[in-house]
Formats: sequence, C-alpha cells, structure tokens
Amino acid sequence: MSRVVFALRTFFALALPYFRSEDRWPGRFLLAGVIAAELGLVYVAVAITNWNAGFFNALEKRSWELMSPELVNFCFLVVGAVVTAMAQYYFGQALTIRWRQWMTQRYVGIWMAEARHYRINFVDQNVDNIHLRIANDVFLFIQRTHELGTGLLGSVVALASFSYILWGVSAMAPLPLFGVDLSFPGYLICIALAYAATGTLIAHFIGRTLIPLNFNQQRYESDFRFAIARVTDNAEPVALLGGEAVERQELGRRFAALVVNWVRLVRLQTQLHGFISGYGYISTVFPILIGTPAYLVGAIPLGVLMQGALAFQRVEGALAFCMSSYSKIAEWKAIVDRLSQFEAAMVAVDSPALPGAAIDLVTAPDGALSVRDLVMRVSSGEPVATVPQLDVAPGERVLIAGTSGSGKSCLLRAIAGIWPLGEGTVLLPAGARVIALPQRRYFPLGTLRQALTYPTPADRVADAEIRAALDAAGIGGLVGRLDEVAEWTNVLSGGEQQRIGFARVLLHRPDVVLLDEAVSNLEEAEARDLYDMLSIRLPSAIVISVGRSAVLAGLHRRTFEMSGSPKAARAANRATLAAAPI
Repeated sequence: MSRVVFALRTFFALALPYFRSEDRWPGRFLLAGVIAAELGLVYVAVAITNWNAGFFNALEKRSWELMSPELVNFCFLVVGAVVTAMAQYYFGQALTIRWRQWMTQRYVGIWMAEARHYRINFVDQNVDNIHLRIANDVFLFIQRTHELGTGLLGSVVALASFSYILWGVSAMAPLPLFGVDLSFPGYLICIALAYAATGTLIAHFIGRTLIPLNFNQQRYESDFRFAIARVTDNAEPVALLGGEAVERQELGRRFAALVVNWVRLVRLQTQLHGFISGYGYISTVFPILIGTPAYLVGAIPLGVLMQGALAFQRVEGALAFCMSSYSKIAEWKAIVDRLSQFEAAMVAVDSPALPGAAIDLVTAPDGALSVRDLVMRVSSGEPVATVPQLDVAPGERVLIAGTSGSGKSCLLRAIAGIWPLGEGTVLLPAGARVIALPQRRYFPLGTLRQALTYPTPADRVADAEIRAALDAAGIGGLVGRLDEVAEWTNVLSGGEQQRIGFARVLLHRPDVVLLDEAVSNLEEAEARDLYDMLSIRLPSAIVISVGRSAVLAGLHRRTFEMSGSPKAARAANRATLAAAPI
C-alpha cells in the first residue's frame, strides 16, 4: 500500500503544476469536458443495457409492435454514443496538446538554464538521455494518464451504475442449484467481485516485473537513438578515421541490450496478454451461465437474462480495471519514475547542500578578476586542479599553460560559473559580461546570422554590426550567406569556425573573454592578427586563453602555469571528464 501511495504522490507532483499554472483555466475546462464526456459514455452504456431488456423481451414474444419502438430508441442511443465519443476524443486530444506544450516548455526551460544541462553530468550520471525524456516521456506520460484516468473514471461510475442494475436482477433471479436456491441479496455483485479479484491477482503474479522492464526498455531505446544521432553528428571524423567497424560494434552492443530486455518484456507481456485474452472470452459467457438456471426455470425472461449478463460484464470489467490495464499501468509507472528522477536531478543541481559544491562567484570590488584558493573536483571528490591565487586586471591578457590534463579548461569553466564541484572563490567585475569560446565549437540550427550572434537572437543585432564583425574577423566573404540555412559545423572550415568565434566576441563586447584553443586551426600570423584586433576593439576586456601554441605566449602579458592534479588522480578522472560536455 505504501508503494501505491508513493506512486500517487509522485504522479500528483508531476501533474498538478499544470492545472495551477497560467494555462490552468483552459486546462481545467478541457479536463471537465473529458470527464463529462466519459460520464456521458457510461450513461449511454447504461441506457443500452436497459434497452437490451426491452428489445430481447419483445424478441422473445415475437412482437413487431414492441420491437419497432425499441429500434427507434436504439438509433437515438447510437447518435448519442457517437456524439459523446467524438466529444471525448476532441477534449482529450486538445488537453493533451496544451498539457504537453506546457510541460515541454517548462522542462526545457528548467534544463536549458543556468548550465543545468551541463552541470547535471556531475551530480547524477544515472539521469540519462534527458533530451529524450523531454521529447518522448512527457508525451507518453500525458497520453497514458489520459487513457488510464478516463478508464478509471469510467470504471468507477460504471461500477456504481451497473451495480444498481445488477442488484435488481439479483433480487429477481434465483440461483437454483441441486434443488436449492443459493441466491442472496446482491449475490451477482459478489460473484463479479470474486471473479474480478481472482483475475487481478493472477495478472499481478504474472506481470509484477513489468515496471522495471519497461523502465529499462525506455533507457535502452534512448541509448540506442543517442548513439545513432552521435555517429550522424560526427560523420566526417568517423569516415576520415575509417571507424565504421567500431561504430557498428558499439551500435550493435547497444541494440543487443535493447533486444535482450525487449525479449524479456515480450515474453512476460505474452503471458499476461494470453491470460487477459482468455479471461475476456470467459467473461462473455460466464455471466450468462450464472443467470441461465433462473431463465430455465422460468423465473426471468430472456430480456432480464441479457440485461443481467451485460450488467455483470460491466461490473466485473470495472472491478478488473487494474488487471485489463496492467501493461499500461506498468508502462505509466516507469514513465512517472523517469520524469520524477529528472525533476529531482534538476533540484539537486541547484541544491546549496550539494556535497562538494562550494565554489563561490562574487563581485570583485576593484573591477579585476581574481581566483582564491580554488580547488576543482569531480563527482568522486578527487581534485582536478588547484589554483591558490590568480589576479587579472582589466585589459590584461593571461595565458593559462600546463601539461595535458592539468585542468586548464576546467579553470575556464569555473570562471564561467558552470563547474559545480569544488571549493574556493571566483571574483568577477560587477555586472561583468563573460563570453567563452570552447574547444568544441558549436553552431545552433538555422542561419549563419544566428550562428554569428549566438547566444543573442539574430533579430536583436543590426546588419551593420554583423558585417563589421565579419570584416574584422577576416571572413567578410561570408556576408552574402548570412540568411542561408545550413549545418554550419560541416560547411565551414576549422579556421572559419574559429574566426566566427572572434566575430561573436566583437558583437557581444564582453568584459571577460575566455578562449580555449581558440586559434588552434590558424597560422601564427592569423592568430596574431585576431588577438591584436581584440586589443584594439576591446582594450579594457580581460582575456584569458588556454593553448599550447608557442605563438600564444608572445600574445599575452604573462603566463600562468597550471600544475594540475597528481598523475594518478588525472588518470582516474579522465573517464569522468570525457563524459562531461565541453
């Protein structure tokens, strides 16, 4: 019972925020429409059950005068059923669209803010494939909630409505067996309850492991899709290196794990579906057999027998709702767990009590950039790098040097405020605008104009500014392609991509510029021209660079040497650092 209560609490924590949001009134109206339509369907079902009594009684009497009005009534019932079903579908789909839109925007807003999409890798690496949880699990959560919610509501209302009919039939129909009347008030309801309880217990015994299997299936599916997308995004290096065999092996490994879990899931669902199917067929005959003795002795007419059989099926079906929906409930519970895990991880990322998260970003009183007693760690607690003190004055250029693995790029991340684990203090000028050019260059989907102004929306930057930045960065020839849509990572050369990074810096005019191997694809003279251009255009900006090119030392006022973590710690941390996005 405690598990059920916990599952319900988790569900309401996910679902209720929408119905309390700014879109709550349209959502509540559509929800009310769904509920009203479901009640309408139950009402039509009750009316058809009562109609069966009159129709079959007329049929038994072979009276067309009694049958013809029943046929007219049936036509009205069909029209009512069609209109109600259409209303239920429309309200349900409209609610699904609005609810999914709100949840997706909310989750994307939470995830893609304050570098949570990056920092989550350090907090909880078990929260895998978040992008697919937002894209797929949100939709499945709302869809399954709608299906199960309307099914449960219909079952509860049907149970109350048809129990009344079945109680009346129980009072009319004796249960003569072996010369003894075994009937008692409401005995048909008790038989339906026992029948449904038996079926539900057997279904639970068969499908009790469906929830973890569904959870793992979602994870394996997401892992496989992610691996395919990753190979697609890195098609050029894979082709140049001839790495197709390795990629096929990794894709095969991930798909094999998916298939193994899938086979287990199918095997279990086959058993469950077989039982439910057999149970359903028996359910169509069992209530008629229960009422047949009373009909054979002439205690009830054919119409009452058919009415009782239909009412029994509806009561039994309502009582057996959990059994008939067991697979969907298991899938729904797995999806609820995945979304709840995502929400909990987003809270944990921002938690001030997060173990090891004690890097403070504060305002420097003198307008300089300073680092004090900074220790950067990974999730295991091991140190990546240590910076006892670093001071950079406005307009100063500093080169961060050191061997590979000494933590140079990690220091830039800490200054940018996205490295979550460690301790120490980073002091930035008041109101400082910080821009970073990471090693892994990134271009958003869309036009070249948007790639240049990123992360500022393109419509907020004037054409004249963009053209001037392109000319200053030495790629003025791209002006004619500003509104062209392309996958710019694949279209532009490495040198052009790095020049676009410098054009971005000019457009945003930051106070602090963090350059991580920002001129690695350029010649020494080209690199010198770009750094000189920054000095002329942004004379008061603080520039901190990471790179091992000899020419960089001459382009900076001084060099800060990183000692990094011990060699053994670096080796242990390498896998963790590789998993974190740049």
